[in-house]
Amino acid sequence: QHRHISSGINAEYGGHFLEGCGDFAYNYDRKHAYLGYGFRSEKRSLETVKENLDFTGTELHPLHLVSDKCYHLDTAMLNLSQGHALVFTPAFDKESLDLIKEVNGEGNIIEISEEDCVQNFVPNAIPVHSGDKHYIVGMAFSPELRKRLESLGYEIIIVPYQEFLKSGGSIRCSVLDIGI
Repeated sequence: QHRHISSGINAEYGGHFLEGCGDFAYNYDRKHAYLGYGFRSEKRSLETVKENLDFTGTELHPLHLVSDKCYHLDTAMLNLSQGHALVFTPAFDKESLDLIKEVNGEGNIIEISEEDCVQNFVPNAIPVHSGDKHYIVGMAFSPELRKRLESLGYEIIIVPYQEFLKSGGSIRCSVLDIGI
């Protein structure tokens, strides 16, 4: 929006800005999904998405991003395969943060540091679930966060991706989630 980028939603559905997957995330069981808005996507695009895409069985929630450190939802929050959510709480307004806690369960919220959010780009990691194994593929994690995640049963896989940060994104920005 600030860079005057047109999206498919904008072009076809009345001028609403939605910058795609960067501002969209399912929770672990796909019963809930989040649409981030504030910097690059507009809240009114939520209604456009609901009217034009089939979300049967999934409740769609808007989340207001308020920190300029987090321009997309995938730079502020990561839903994990066992129901946990990694959240940089300063990125959200109070109403959105309360909604995240209500939907995911307050005990499943893992608050991450500014270092893990801004420098390590942890919310832009990829959670992978295979059988009884739960992985998080990311560029970097603080020792404290890594220890906490491992204690919850997640295996951390580090992929050197620092060069890609020059584009403004990390691992999630270079994959296509096809729901396997």
